[in-house]
Amino acid sequence: MKPVILAEKPSQAKAYADAFTSRKHDGYMEINPCPTFPEGAFLTWGVGHLVELKEPHTYNPSWKRWSLGSLPILPERYEFQVAQGKYKQFQVVKKLIRGTNTVINACDVHISL
Repeated sequence: MKPVILAEKPSQAKAYADAFTSRKHDGYMEINPCPTFPEGAFLTWGVGHLVELKEPHTYNPSWKRWSLGSLPILPERYEFQVAQGKYKQFQVVKKLIRGTNTVINACDVHISL
């Protein structure tokens, strides 16, 4: 089973792919078998955040307009949605991840001090 490498953005994925022989597809690249990836690998990317929290008013219509007195807004269960305009890439990432048993997170690391 080929591993899936998830980069944060297309330019980052291209930089990674430049280290290998690969073929470009719609929303991902396929790395040819090599010493690092004997079976090959799939390399895909996000486009910013592919998934985001739903807006407060989707949980409770009264949260559409809020005031300091109504804070904090804490739904019983947080729900997520695919970010606007990113459905197609989300589907590519989802399909590749569901088809593997190894995902390599190659996104940027953010450290807060």
